[in-house]
Amino acid sequence: MIGNFEGLAILAILWAVFTAIFWMVVGWRAMRAHEKLADSVEWLARQNSRQEPQSGSLGDD
Repeated sequence: MIGNFEGLAILAILWAVFTAIFWMVVGWRAMRAHEKLADSVEWLARQNSRQEPQSGSLGDD
């Protein structure tokens, strides 16, 4: 009977390790995607700030 509990404990530990690694990988990939998105937004903001303000914008009414 003790052997069954030992096997179950080992299985639970392996499952916990697998789950932890899986979510670390998911979080790492999400962080990289967020960084790429932030870099793209920053690049677009710099491009827009270099352009001259156009007449006919909404604030000219």
